[in-house]
Amino acid sequence: MFGKKKEVKPEIYSEETCQSCGEKTRRRFEEGDYVYKRTTQCNKCSSSERLVTAVYGEYPGEKR
Repeated sequence: MFGKKKEVKPEIYSEETCQSCGEKTRRRFEEGDYVYKRTTQCNKCSSSERLVTAVYGEYPGEKR
């Protein structure tokens, strides 16, 4: 009669910011990501100073 409500889990994202040009990109969280982690080279300006600046979750249907 009373069913268990299905739990909806959020999608986890990492936001990367280039320290030279300020370009921000969002990607799915990868194991080992943390804030201030140095990552890949910037696609816009080819700088090697790109950092993870945020890790956050969004529920399906939620707008950013």
